[in-house]
Amino acid sequence: MKPTFKNTHLAVEELLREPPAAPAPEAPYLGPATVAAVSYKQVELDHPGGRCTARIAVAQSYAPVVGDTVLVISRGTEWYVIGVLEGTGTTTFTAPGDIEFHAPRGRIEMLAKDGVFLKSDLVEIVATKLELTARHLFERFNDATQWITETLHRRIGRMHTKVEGDYDLKAGRITELADDDVTIDGKTIHLG
Repeated sequence: MKPTFKNTHLAVEELLREPPAAPAPEAPYLGPATVAAVSYKQVELDHPGGRCTARIAVAQSYAPVVGDTVLVISRGTEWYVIGVLEGTGTTTFTAPGDIEFHAPRGRIEMLAKDGVFLKSDLVEIVATKLELTARHLFERFNDATQWITETLHRRIGRMHTKVEGDYDLKAGRITELADDDVTIDGKTIHLG
């Protein structure tokens, strides 16, 4: 059954009416944004145009933290984090095999505000000259061995040594010199 129109003028106008235009695509954006929330491989960002959800697309493995400032780019409704401008999150470098750093004509420096932590079954340092400078030194070992083929020199303001068990000292020759008194105290003292 064919439809009938009471008002043919309105019917023709209805047929000739253009369909609604598609919404204009969002303008592309490249600039800073602030991390507002973090979820798996995605972040909620605040940027000058509002809020969006973006995917992490930086080369290194970066763990964003709320408050970080990142560099984002958009295309349509898709947003991507492509850089870190001011971040406090952890950046992780992972390799399936060995990692080597080479500076054949320069030096390698590592700077950290809150400390440097090394953890391994074996840590080796090989150098022609090794210098350590610190205001305080604390060492803790189960067993410690020093093997010095030549001479050990120490310049110390004061020295205090406490040994819970036996204290053994063996040398080819021992010379001890004091500017003031020498005190030896023990339950029994054996000489000779």
